[in-house]
Amino acid sequence: MSRTSRTHTELLARRYLASRGAAPMVEDPLRFALPRLRQEVATATRLARLDLTIAAGLIVSGLTVALTAWLAPLHGGIVMILLYLHLMPLAGLAVAIWAAVVLEKSGPRLLTARRIARALQAGALMEALDLAISGLPDPAAG
Repeated sequence: MSRTSRTHTELLARRYLASRGAAPMVEDPLRFALPRLRQEVATATRLARLDLTIAAGLIVSGLTVALTAWLAPLHGGIVMILLYLHLMPLAGLAVAIWAAVVLEKSGPRLLTARRIARALQAGALMEALDLAISGLPDPAAG
């Protein structure tokens, strides 16, 4: 690693530490940033997979709720039939929209975490740190 490349990597490590609320001015920023980055990538990957699993469950649940309208028993009262025909598809749509929001937030986070993990495995520290600064949200933020 050339001197310029090492300096730029250390600068990115300092920016990463500062973005995560740690002290950026340490003796060897890579020694502090890389374990923290690996831990954050593992956590982000695990949480994104969990969110995507929940979103898949929400989609199935929303479709099930929406399809019950057409499977409603017709021998019930008119109020019950109207309830099934109008409110159940709306409830299913609401659950599907909720799932879409979860997918929209978790999908890119999972892809970014995988790209960072591949960059770390390949030894591309500058790329991994740059992706972490720009692509991963601050864990304390939410």
